[in-house]
Amino acid sequence: MEKVQGYTRKKTVMEQYPSRQALVYSGAAFLILVTGMRTVLSVAEEGFGFIEYVTIGALAIEFSLLLLYAFTIFQAGKETFEITLHEEVEAMEHGEVDGSSAPSGDFSVRSADVPEIAKEINKFTTLASSLVEKLAKNVEQSQALNKHMEELADEQINIRVRNEIQRLLSANLSSK
Repeated sequence: MEKVQGYTRKKTVMEQYPSRQALVYSGAAFLILVTGMRTVLSVAEEGFGFIEYVTIGALAIEFSLLLLYAFTIFQAGKETFEITLHEEVEAMEHGEVDGSSAPSGDFSVRSADVPEIAKEINKFTTLASSLVEKLAKNVEQSQALNKHMEELADEQINIRVRNEIQRLLSANLSSK
């Protein structure tokens, strides 16, 4: 009974979709017409020329095409949905579709498979544990290397600063 109610709810929402989509396209058609005409009228201060007439023609064509598309969606959408709905009902009656998201086919675990699955899970757990230990060791080694590199860099900076001070002092003393 629950599947039927859910299916009925899906049917109700999906039946409304074409009419709502048609309304959206109709609104877009009117928006394009109003915005385009407003723009043409504000630009054509000196009068209407060839470009303005072409633009108005293009707006009229776009308006009519969008309305035609909206009407087509409205008419064909319900028919297509009803055909699809009948096909799904027939499939459900023949047992091809059960309306649920459960896996179909031979997807099951037999009790005889449980020990093998447990062994595989234990293997993966052991491998994962060893990888975690190796990663922890790598982190420690990386931290030790970073500390050593900082010490070397500090030593090199101290040596360069000392050499530069000596050069400046010797240059300063030799100039006097």
